[in-house]
Amino acid sequence: MKKVSVLFICGMVASLGWAGVTVADLERMAARDIIPEIQLAAGYALVTPYAAKSETDLLNLASSASGAGIRLAASLALAQKWLDAEKTRDEWLALATEGKTAEARAAAVPALMEALIGDNADALLELAKTGPTEEVQYAAGKAYLQKVRGKLTRDMLEGICADDTLSGGYRKAAAEVLAGYYLFPKLTALSRQELEEKALNGANPYLRYAAATALVSFLVEESADALYKKVVSLFLDPGVSAEYRWAYAQALGLAWAKGL
Repeated sequence: MKKVSVLFICGMVASLGWAGVTVADLERMAARDIIPEIQLAAGYALVTPYAAKSETDLLNLASSASGAGIRLAASLALAQKWLDAEKTRDEWLALATEGKTAEARAAAVPALMEALIGDNADALLELAKTGPTEEVQYAAGKAYLQKVRGKLTRDMLEGICADDTLSGGYRKAAAEVLAGYYLFPKLTALSRQELEEKALNGANPYLRYAAATALVSFLVEESADALYKKVVSLFLDPGVSAEYRWAYAQALGLAWAKGL
C-alpha cells in the first residue's frame, strides 16, 4: 500500500511541477513528509528563509522541532548566524558538547572550527580523535586538516576514512576533504559514474559519504522534478545506501532553494 501511495503522490507532483514551491510547502515537507530524504531536501531549501529568524528561535527549532528537516534548516541557518557572534572558545565548545540534539550541536561547528584554528596541529588532532562529541571531533578535525592540507593526499584521506579505530567526527571531516580530491585535479578526477558506484558500494559510510559529497556537484545540474522523482524511487528501493540517498536529497534541496 505504501508503495502505491508514494507512486501516486510522485505522479501528482510531477504533473504539477515544482516551479511554484513556497516556503510554506517546504515547511510542511520538512516537518512531516513520509520520505525522510524529502524532509532533508526541504530542510536544505529552507536555510535562507530561516536566516531571518532570531538566534533564540533557531536554537529552539534545532533543539526541539519534531521534523528532521526543520531541525536541519534551523541548524544550518543558526550556524551562519553564529559565525558573526561574539562568543568565547569555551562557549563554542559547550554548545557543541551540550546541545540537546545533533542539529543543535552541529550549529556550533563552523564557529568552533574558527576558534580552534589557531591551535597547534598536534592538539587539534588529539581533540579530533578524543573530543567529547562527534560535533567537537568534527570541528577539530576540520581545523586540523585545514592546517596540514599541504601534506594531504587522496590515499591518506581514504586511509583515515577507512580506519574504524578513529572517531566518527574526524573521519567525517576527512571524507569532506576527500570529496574535493575526487573532483580535482581533472587528470585524476572521478566521473559521475565512478562517484555513483562509490556512493552506493563504498566499503564504509565515510568513503560513501566522500563520494556522495562529490556527486552532488553533478546532481545539481538536474531539474527539481527529475531529482524529486529520483528521491521517491530511492525510497522504494531499501537496498540503496543512505549516503547515495543523501546526495540526491541535498541536490533536490539546492534546486528548490533556487526557485524561492
